[in-house]
Parts: sequence; structure tokens; C-alpha cells
Amino acid sequence: MEACRSQIYISVENFKSGRLHTLITSAFSHMDIDHILHNMIGLYFFGVHLGQVFGPEFLLKLYLAGGIAGSVFYLAHSAFLASSSKGQFWKDPLRTPSLGASGAVNAIILLDIFLFPKSTLYLNFFIPIPAILLGIYLIGKDVLGMIEGDTPGSAHLGGGVVAAVAWARLRRGRF
Repeated sequence: MEACRSQIYISVENFKSGRLHTLITSAFSHMDIDHILHNMIGLYFFGVHLGQVFGPEFLLKLYLAGGIAGSVFYLAHSAFLASSSKGQFWKDPLRTPSLGASGAVNAIILLDIFLFPKSTLYLNFFIPIPAILLGIYLIGKDVLGMIEGDTPGSAHLGGGVVAAVAWARLRRGRF
């Protein structure tokens, strides 16, 4: 089972070994039920809205771009941690694998927030807040996590960059 999993994880070691497919396969796999549940809730609530506005093809392209960018950011941050010895001493950042749709889902969530910053979202399903506050929180949490050596935050920010690029292109009418 572990040999099969290593074929879908994104890690610097896998990438350097020629497993380029892991740039995308990692965005369709998860480590545990909690992780997939959180991602699928975000994908459902924000993806349905963007799908209605732009269509399913746009949504699929955004998801794939966010997943690939998340993997690339994860690889870059892992390589940086390895070269600067900022990683946690019990983990080798070059071999530490990652799975999950977080970069892809973050692209969808943040694009929706960038496009509709004044919409009302419900934190924990009960507390109404402006969407922009959730966006600031998500980006801030991931930047802080990266500073502290947390590599999943880098995948989230990769998706955030895709959202920012898509938002800028949509504003210019080039999408």
C-alpha cells in the first residue's frame, strides 16, 4: 500500500525521481477523512457559486491550475526548508510527502472571495462575516505557517496565487 501511495504523493524526492504526475495526482488524494471533508465542504460551497457564474469548464481549469500551483509552491518551500535547515529536525523536507486538494480548493475559495468580497459568509455555519475577512484570515494563516516552517501553507498560497491571477485577468476581461 505504501508503494502505491508514494506514486501519488508530491515531494521533492518524488519529483526529482521523475514522478512529474504527482504534481496533479496529489490534488486528488487525501491523508485522512478530516482533510477531505474540509476540502470538499469548501469546494462545494464556493465551487457551486463559481460554477454557476463561469461554468463547469472554468471551474475545472481553476481547480487544476490551483492544484498544480499548490504542488509547485509546496516543492519550492520544501526545497527552501531543506537548504536553510528551517525544517523541523525530525522531518526531511525533501522526503516529506503531501497530499490533498487544498491548493486547488484554495484557488476556488479565494477567487470567489476576491470577486465578491462584501458577500456574507457564515463562519462555523453560524457567525456572519464579510467574505474579505475570511480571505485575510486564510492568507494570513498560511503566510504565518510558512514562516514557521509549515509546508502545507505553501500549497494553499499556490492556490491563492492562481486565484489572484484569475481575478486580475477577469477584471481586465482576458479570461
